[in-house]
Amino acid sequence: MNAGALRHAVTLDDPVEDGTPVVFNPAVVFAAVQPVAPGAFDEQKTTHIVTIRYHAQVTFNTRITHKGRHLYVRGIQNPDERNIDLVLLCEEVKTP
Repeated sequence: MNAGALRHAVTLDDPVEDGTPVVFNPAVVFAAVQPVAPGAFDEQKTTHIVTIRYHAQVTFNTRITHKGRHLYVRGIQNPDERNIDLVLLCEEVKTP
């Protein structure tokens, strides 16, 4: 992965039931955030592809905050299982 592609600062956390987020360490990472065309994937919920350096705490509960928008992880790909990068299939959820 070219480091220049990771140009967006995003925040990672895991929202919990009582509303207090579990903060990651580090909580702010650099990412490549790409919107995808509707229907580009079989999963109709995928609205963005987010690529980050490998982070062991990322799960399907992870919320990514980017420019005030919330992207929820719906798919995780660890290319070649090398623990170098993560490609995250995300769904943007509008907050009122």
